[in-house]
Parts: sequence; C-alpha cells; structure tokens
Amino acid sequence: MWGKTELKKGQIGKVTVLSNTSLLDNNLKSVRTVKKGDEYRVYSYKSTNGGLYGLGGGQFVKKGSSIKYETPSKSKLALLNMVSKNPLEVHFIDVGQGDSILIKTANGKTMLVDGGKKGSHVVSFLSSKGVRKLDYVVATHPDADHIGGLVDVLHSYSVGTFINSGKAHTTQTYAELLTLVGDRNIKYKVPKIGDKISLDENIDITVLNANENASDTNDASIVLKVTYGQVSFLLTGDAGTNMEEQMYKKFNVQSTVLKAGHHGSDTSSSSAFIQRVKPQVTILSYGKDNSYGHPHAAVVSRLKNVGSKIYSTAESGSITVTTNGVTYSVSAKPWTGSGTGVVTSKPAPPTAQIVFSNCTELRKVYPNGVSKSNAAYQTKMDRDNDGWACEK
Repeated sequence: MWGKTELKKGQIGKVTVLSNTSLLDNNLKSVRTVKKGDEYRVYSYKSTNGGLYGLGGGQFVKKGSSIKYETPSKSKLALLNMVSKNPLEVHFIDVGQGDSILIKTANGKTMLVDGGKKGSHVVSFLSSKGVRKLDYVVATHPDADHIGGLVDVLHSYSVGTFINSGKAHTTQTYAELLTLVGDRNIKYKVPKIGDKISLDENIDITVLNANENASDTNDASIVLKVTYGQVSFLLTGDAGTNMEEQMYKKFNVQSTVLKAGHHGSDTSSSSAFIQRVKPQVTILSYGKDNSYGHPHAAVVSRLKNVGSKIYSTAESGSITVTTNGVTYSVSAKPWTGSGTGVVTSKPAPPTAQIVFSNCTELRKVYPNGVSKSNAAYQTKMDRDNDGWACEK
C-alpha cells in the first residue's frame, strides 16, 4: 500500500485532494466534484491548460493549490516493477544426502549454490530448467556432499564466477574442482562477511558467514541471505550453532524461507537462531533413510514451534519456491514428519569391519569410495571427516 491506495502497473504518482475541486473529462468539462482527503492514482501528466494529471479513463484534475501531487519512492517503484515481471525461482534440488540450490532470476541470471555429491542429476536438472550458463557457482564449503557434483557442472556449463569458502582441503575432488576453475579461466573469489554478490539489480545477496580459517569445514560454510522485494531466503550450508550466533548478533537474519543448516542436524538450527529467523518456510535437504538420522527431532520441533511449514527433499524430491517479491508459492506439500530421536551428527561405527590397506585397494571394489555405514569404512581413509572414505 501507498497511503490509502495500492500501487498499480503504469502508475507514476498520486494526488491527494486538499480542498474540493472538479474532476474533468477530455473536453475539460466538470464530471463531478472530488472531495478533500480523497486520493487518486496518476497515470499521466499534460503540461497544457496549466497542467493536468491523468487519473485514467479519460479523467483529469487540474494542477493547483487544491491538490497535492506525489511520486512513489524508488523502492516502491522497484517493487512494483518486480511484481509485473517474471518471478524469481529458487530450486532446492533433490541430491539425496547433500545440498544443491539453483537461483534463477526474472532477468535470466543464474546462481548454483553447491552441487551435491554426484553431478549427473544436477546437470540434468539444470538442463530441464533451460539453463545454458551459470553466472555464479558457490561452493559453500569443501565437504563432498556439497562440492562433489560441481566437477560435472563445471565440465558441462560455462561459469562466470566461482565463489569458494577458501577452506583448504586435501580430497581429490576438491583438487580437481580448483584445477578446473583454473583451466577454464573462471573468475575465482573468496568472499568476506558482509560482501554483496551482484547477481541481479533487483536482488540483494549478502554474505552472512564465510570463514576460511575455521577449524571445522562446516563452520567455514558460506551463508547467503537472498532478498527479493519483501521475500527473503537464508541459505546456511552446514554452518553450526556457533556461526549462527555470530550471524544473528551482526545481521538481521529474519527470512521468509530457510534452508536448514546441515540437513536438519542438531549441530545447527539452535532455538535462539530459529526464533530470530522465524521462517515461514523451511527446506530440509537430506537423503531418505540416511545413516546420520537427519533430520533430528529437536530441530523439527524448534521449527514447528515458530509455525514454520517444513518441506523435505527426501519426501517430495526437488522443491521450487517461486516469488514475485511480494507473494510466494511452494511446489510441494508440507512434510508432516517429526524427525528422529538421534542427537549425534555421526553414525555409529560398523560392527564388522572389512579392512583394505589403502584407498587404491578399496576403490578396486568401491570405485566411488564408501560411506561410514559400509563395513569397509576406516577413519584413517576419511581425510575430510565427512563420513565418506576414499571418495574421488
């Protein structure tokens, strides 16, 4: 609303009647009297006959002391323009136990945040949405369930800028990813807290967390707040509760849509954080029947306590939130589960272990490595401590 009236497409301003005056037709004849205090939308202005404000339908009021003319603020006009254009789409891609998010703006700009563990499904999804290039690719942190699929993505798409947490890592996947960025001459950036990402002139993207010196890879996660008009998205990677506290002490974290941290683990999504975000919608991105027990019941309870509608990629597949900057819609039905009672972020070790001497030997049997639920898993082979040993 703007005063007593709602902005409409094509509107350039409004007049407020200060004292009773005549409403004129195209022949400048009085149609009726408009009364003090009334407000009318203005769609045009003529400089003839002392100045005439067009109210639509061939009706005018004359410029003078009996009326006050105002133009809307730039922010109101920007919001009006957004509503009249194609909407912003944020796709939470089902990649099993992992994260991958495609942001596609009304102007055709694209950003991919993470790529899950394997990239073939992500590449297919991007193709199905008509993506031909990616303006930005963001690797929130170097865990395999977030960056593994980005290798295929970089092989398949032209990328404008690659944004990386900067957290050093030793896996083959991480090394291959950085090599690809260099070989393809992709612009490379490690952001700082408070940085802005210029994806689209109508969208504000702020970096709320980025910590390449974090002792834990999850806490190195790049966290983005994406704001389009009155609708906002908080994409938290795997950032833990300590990082959440730092964010809400420094930034306004309240958001319309929350991508819950660490797949719904209780290492993220503290009560204090959730109460400050107050998400109307929460997306949980995790694999069905995963060995970590995600999402955890405590997290689900916290979200329900603030009235958030919860959506699950494990139950609904890929989920799209579409918004015009004022209203939004979600492509799936809310999830009604309660999570698991598990409160640890790591699964119990296997009871019977199959021993391989090194990763070379293990990959002869398991080419893509093994998860912690596999009896062949060994801690010493899990170099990044992400619950997956000998991944490429």
